[in-house]
Amino acid sequence: MIKLAAAFNDAASSGTFETENFRDFLYSNDVKTASKGTLRWESFAGDECNLIRTINESLKNPVYFFWLTGDGLNSFGGMSLYKGDVFAEGFYYNRSRGVEGNLFPRRAYNLSELQNKQPWFEWDSSTKKFSARLGSPAQRILGHIKNDQGRESVTLYRGTDTTFSNKASALASLNSFTFGNSLGGIFTTPSYETAKGWASPVVLTSIINLKDIYSSMMSVPKSSIKTPGVYVGIEFGYVEIAFLYSAGDENNLFFDNLRAKCVVLEKAKGADSAFAPPCK
Repeated sequence: MIKLAAAFNDAASSGTFETENFRDFLYSNDVKTASKGTLRWESFAGDECNLIRTINESLKNPVYFFWLTGDGLNSFGGMSLYKGDVFAEGFYYNRSRGVEGNLFPRRAYNLSELQNKQPWFEWDSSTKKFSARLGSPAQRILGHIKNDQGRESVTLYRGTDTTFSNKASALASLNSFTFGNSLGGIFTTPSYETAKGWASPVVLTSIINLKDIYSSMMSVPKSSIKTPGVYVGIEFGYVEIAFLYSAGDENNLFFDNLRAKCVVLEKAKGADSAFAPPCK
């Protein structure tokens, strides 16, 4: 925690982060302190045994270890640890609409900011230091997933319903997960169990070559003629990867590489149980 606090202060003194960037991690009072480069590690210190457990768990999956809460029930971001790196938890859902409240105010971001203003701290195991980064952590996170899955492609899952398991239906209009005013996002995750949790009752499986994802990350589309961009971040305890699209698009990296569909039987109702084989 001491090293992380030092990284926060370095982010301020170097100008890597502006005040608004600190809001993705900290409460308002600590944002002011961090912006001056005088944040103390006690601001987010916790139980040492729990910290050790968090570090060990994060070597396999993201762990949400520092919550920003208003009433002890609702979460509005904070920090998730994954493979040594610290990410702004829930960056998309907090920044796509903004967060009100004097404890954790954050303004809504436009399309460019959602893609290029995500802050995180990258851990260097050789120097034992965190370095502040601002942009898109996509390559960093995808690199972790590649190492875990051991291939030049990544397997991703999406929990959805029977209607939007179909590409034409899913891409016909913008869904509720929007990027700016003109793009929607097909959200996926490398966590099968997480996708089953979101399923209603269908889980879609897609296997996508990393070079195609990296190519799609290069630019955000202004029209459906261009290849849609990709958003990558951490939500709670899992990686989320969104493939951006324009309403009426005929192609989408996730759907174009679809390999399987299954149904979570305990969530199925009526004819839904016969839509696809049961999920294991």
